Amino acid sequence: MKNLKNQFMQAAFLTTVWLLIIINLGFGNPRVQFSYFWHIIVIAIIIGGVFGVIYPYLWNFGTWSAPVNIVITTLINFAAGYLAVYLFSVEMFQIILPFWGLFLLISLVLHVIGFYFYRKFQNKKIVEELNQLTK
Repeated sequence: MKNLKNQFMQAAFLTTVWLLIIINLGFGNPRVQFSYFWHIIVIAIIIGGVFGVIYPYLWNFGTWSAPVNIVITTLINFAAGYLAVYLFSVEMFQIILPFWGLFLLISLVLHVIGFYFYRKFQNKKIVEELNQLTK
């Protein structure tokens, strides 16, 4: 549990820094309302929750089958992404909204590919550990 908390904090902090860099580089030195910083904090919490808690839990500790994990993470990633874009910029959200089906399909394909490589890496690591035990 402590590991998930640490991963959440790392993901949320790095997301905050990443967003501030994007805002500075992409928009120059914009004047923003103080309330917009709450949007950045909420985006960081969303991303920290998804990549720091949900993904590690489902892929490392969850007991569901691979297709169920892939569908769940795809839907969570899709919803979190759209919510984060909405919080970042309503105008940007309105631009990408008509393409939701394409984004969902791309997310699903990337999750399938990511799962394949992740499991291949995990299996290789387990084989190495088992080989060390037999020596």
